[in-house]
Amino acid sequence: MKNYLLLIATAITLIGLKACTTSNAQNSNALIERKDTTGCSTEWAELTAKHQQLTTALKDNPKDYDNKIKLIALYLNESRVTGNASHYNALAMQHVTTILADTTSNPEQLYFANHFKSSVLMSLHQFTNAKEYAFRASQSNPYNADSYGTLIDACVELGQYDSAVIYSDKMISIRPDLRSYSRVSYLRELYGDNTGAKQAMQMAINAGLPGSEGTEWCRVQLANLYKNSNALDSAKALYNQSLVYRPNYVYALIGLAQIEEQKNNYIGAIEHCEKAIGILSESSFISYLATLYAKNNENEKATSIHKEVVAKLETLEIENRKEKLIPHNGFREIAQAYVNADLLDKALMAAQKDLALRPNNIDANELVAQILHLQGKNNDALNYIKRALSTNRKNRVTLELAQKIYTIQGENIVSIKSALQSI
Repeated sequence: MKNYLLLIATAITLIGLKACTTSNAQNSNALIERKDTTGCSTEWAELTAKHQQLTTALKDNPKDYDNKIKLIALYLNESRVTGNASHYNALAMQHVTTILADTTSNPEQLYFANHFKSSVLMSLHQFTNAKEYAFRASQSNPYNADSYGTLIDACVELGQYDSAVIYSDKMISIRPDLRSYSRVSYLRELYGDNTGAKQAMQMAINAGLPGSEGTEWCRVQLANLYKNSNALDSAKALYNQSLVYRPNYVYALIGLAQIEEQKNNYIGAIEHCEKAIGILSESSFISYLATLYAKNNENEKATSIHKEVVAKLETLEIENRKEKLIPHNGFREIAQAYVNADLLDKALMAAQKDLALRPNNIDANELVAQILHLQGKNNDALNYIKRALSTNRKNRVTLELAQKIYTIQGENIVSIKSALQSI
């Protein structure tokens, strides 16, 4: 294992660099150089060449909004690939604001500006506003599928699942491709059709380019579906296949860590997780590493990391509340960090704030139910876990939590046992 103190100190520092605000990013239009381990070997050279071409064109003609749109798309894709959301969201929003404020912008340019603004808002977890701008885009051009994708994502986060299905049908009728198939897969899984979800995600993979970030994200999601059904060998094969196509892909590494965890091989899980953090220091990865340390009876390390993650996220939350442009809604993230650090009262307060913003979201309800269960308040947890089960999703973790709460409260668990057996 790496020197854990050095790894975590670096990663905790980097959490701050990935805060999803829009005003604190660097002011230059420069790309942030990728690590050698990020993506495929040819991507960085192609990306820098394209960036140079677009910025040169805009320097010559600042009102070349067609090239500005291409540059925004480049920034948002790079944000997704590298996790450098603060920097790239800020750059994207500068250009989006310019296009939206200019009365000479043509309808197509306004469509993309609204669509890209909705994408930034989604990354900031401002789901209601994201839906509004995606809807504006879809109204201005109902035949472009991109905005329907954001509408689906926003509706899912808000718990408006029936609307998400309607938009999904619209999106796939316009453009049956990786982006639409992957959303169909998620909605099928959400409604308990795990077999159909796997089929749709395989279609998404088949429609994509092997090695691209989007395709490998879909391959990892398919692996996750197999992992959820306890088909660990199939899941592991897909994670490894993703790493062949896209070496060091962090989500595949985390998937392998979870496989090893389920096999009680905590040393192997820790090694995969540490490697992922060395590439992309997401707070959820760092918290997961601490959980693995605890399972490996390294409790002092685990406690130290959980406390450091909480401290950093609390600092970021204070900074986010000062954000004058678009603050990041981090209630769920910090609630989960509090749970990991066994600060359950604080966790419940944060989770309830997240739930207040999207009361029908099943994940938000499940988190509140989980915290109440950990506090021994199973009577209060019951209504929340019932809402979390409202779409008949067959997720092992959710169902096992429901089984515990139902059993304690004397509720009938036949349907829950049946759902668990069908996974």
